[in-house]
Amino acid sequence: MSDILSTPTLPTFSWIGHLKDDDRDLLSSYGEFFPGHPGNVIIEEGAMQTEVFVVISGKLEVHAKQEDGSDILLAHVGPGETLGEISLFNPGPAAATVTAIEFSQLWRIADEDLIEFMEENPGAGNVLLRTLASILAQRLRQMNPKAFGLSTYAVVESPDLKEEATASETEAEKTTPPASDTPPPAPISLEPLPKPQAPPTPTPTGIRGKRVSSKTQIVPELDDLEPI
Repeated sequence: MSDILSTPTLPTFSWIGHLKDDDRDLLSSYGEFFPGHPGNVIIEEGAMQTEVFVVISGKLEVHAKQEDGSDILLAHVGPGETLGEISLFNPGPAAATVTAIEFSQLWRIADEDLIEFMEENPGAGNVLLRTLASILAQRLRQMNPKAFGLSTYAVVESPDLKEEATASETEAEKTTPPASDTPPPAPISLEPLPKPQAPPTPTPTGIRGKRVSSKTQIVPELDDLEPI
């Protein structure tokens, strides 16, 4: 009796679970399964990131260095989580270090192999792109400002980040001037003032005599006037 070797396939979770069974089995052959022992570095901060990882089982930690050189814990990663998918859209150095803290099983695929799979299988490729984009969008919404750029990881709450955020809010309150109870001054009207008008010139009526000019304003003598 000949031994039949079975090829491991990806489980139906994470972004891979949206694929059909045949497409998922085919995608498994494009990558490789490998073990992660406690202490093994899966992704190193600063190294060029060119692979996508899926955690099949086990547990890993995500750490990043701060400006003072100390490490800060960003996340715990478990089964079904994906690492490094942002390199598929924006290649660059890894923003954090991922280390196995217990025996884990992972699957990885090079970016170029994943792109080749999507080009050769456009239907499955469209599903993968839409699912990966949705995952990135959700993680960006949950992003902690301290971990901006680490959109490949689910960020956990850190006491250091809480203290820093609280300090920033307190400083902002100190610099904000207190509200005043004095009502603001009334706005100044810029409408032009009306021009002064000269009083009307009276026109004499009912008197015979010399003609009174409205320009010269000459008043006739009383002797020259004749009664009407």
